[in-house]
Amino acid sequence: MDFTGERYVPTMEGPLKYEHVHRYVLASAFAGGRTVLDLACGEGYGAAILASTGQVVVGVDADAEIVAHAADTYEADNLHFLVGACEAVPIADATFDLVTSFETIEHHDRHDEMLGEIKRLLKPGGVLIISSPSKVSYSDESGYVNPYHVRELYYEEFRRLLKKHFRNLRFFGQKFGSG
Repeated sequence: MDFTGERYVPTMEGPLKYEHVHRYVLASAFAGGRTVLDLACGEGYGAAILASTGQVVVGVDADAEIVAHAADTYEADNLHFLVGACEAVPIADATFDLVTSFETIEHHDRHDEMLGEIKRLLKPGGVLIISSPSKVSYSDESGYVNPYHVRELYYEEFRRLLKKHFRNLRFFGQKFGSG
């Protein structure tokens, strides 16, 4: 699978790889023995990382071709892939202990619908680990316009959006450095 700029592919090397893989490695520490949804799983590398510790991991993506690629590429008894939109996942309520969604929300403008769907899918006491690029550093300061981003968020917008749907929030930043 070739890198188009829309989604990360694990054949890429360098800072982009570490930035993307790091999120999943961190999340895998929370996945131990849990039922996990990787929402907008892309080509599946992250769901496969989560499956190394998770009891059951389901990767969902809106792109049927990418879901077929993920299912062919990453095989494990506890790992499954299916087609679904981030605001309409074809799975029963309260199924997951953990939901991950990394660098997804900026690719559409259905933010409330997506977070409502995540809340529906989480079991009581479930955990969401979500990331979004900071519009200030990603676009404003750099002058870069990503053609695949529909609606980027400033930190305060992201915080308010999450607060509308979830009671307990913790925020962490990520900055890549090498040495």
